[in-house]
Amino acid sequence: MAKLEYEIVEHDGGWAYKVDDVFSETFPSHADALAAAEIAAGQHELPGSTENIEFQDAAGSWHEEVASGLDRPRTEVVNTPALRYAERRTSVHRGTFGTFMLLAGIGFAVGYLLRPAQRR
Repeated sequence: MAKLEYEIVEHDGGWAYKVDDVFSETFPSHADALAAAEIAAGQHELPGSTENIEFQDAAGSWHEEVASGLDRPRTEVVNTPALRYAERRTSVHRGTFGTFMLLAGIGFAVGYLLRPAQRR
């Protein structure tokens, strides 16, 4: 069974997905191109109907065969490695102030939960 990769790439001032050497239309954001690639890849795997087909090979000879509608390729969406690294880095990197605020918030919550019950 064949496998097709839908790769997310920068293209024409935006983002697109690419299968082999063929580009999709250009999308304004990486997220839009990724969503479109996932939809296209999912539809590419759906079974179709069995058909009789004719085709010409590289030598110019014509052939007839039955193409099964169940013989669909596996697909995979490949995200841009540089962008995946950047997204992972920004989600992990918090900075000094962010770390201080996180710890202060946790301390406040623990102190609030462990405070002695007020007596009336």
